Amino acid sequence: MLVSHRCQFIYTKTVKTGGTSVEAFFERYCMAPGEWSASHAREELVSPEGIIGRRGKIDLALCRWWNHMPASMLRQQIGEEFWQRYYKFCVVRNPFEKAVSAFFFKKRKGAIALDATLSEPEQFEQWLVSDGPMLDQDQYLIDGVFCLDGVIRHEQMAADMASTCARLSIPWEPDALPTFKAGIRPREATVASMYSERARSVVEQACAVELTQFGYEFPREG
Repeated sequence: MLVSHRCQFIYTKTVKTGGTSVEAFFERYCMAPGEWSASHAREELVSPEGIIGRRGKIDLALCRWWNHMPASMLRQQIGEEFWQRYYKFCVVRNPFEKAVSAFFFKKRKGAIALDATLSEPEQFEQWLVSDGPMLDQDQYLIDGVFCLDGVIRHEQMAADMASTCARLSIPWEPDALPTFKAGIRPREATVASMYSERARSVVEQACAVELTQFGYEFPREG
């Protein structure tokens, strides 16, 4: 999460949406000019310029601001004046694509138990049924209501980054957008190849809010 007093914006960080790269792009506007350098991990930073939530291992007993903190908590801690006045946004992504990305991310980290006798699409289905897709509705909903002013869609990242930067009077520099966590998902792991009817049904039910709020549908390939 980010709060920029200098540019008057608040960024809430969703999961498996390219959110770390977007966060890294905008965090330079939450610290004094010239202090920023690219880093996948980030210590909690609070200054007159803004706030950067800790990115890395989180100990809530020692940390007040962290990357994926819920919007309701961020609103409470930052105060109503800043929450109402600043431009608030996050990154969203088609839930069907996001689930596949999350599966390969967790698989690489060894964070899920997999049956080696199953094919990868079968493992994906098993993971969805047992664990469910990674959800992040608390980043843009408060009491079930959308609480931000805008979104950047993963599917049109460059265009939406440009329009968000224009809205904030920030120069859009495409080369300054890092590509953290790219390349984890194999190119051949398309939605068409990964989803069974059961897997699709799990995501449809778990992510009904995202599908309705952002108008996403099951991707049609080809």
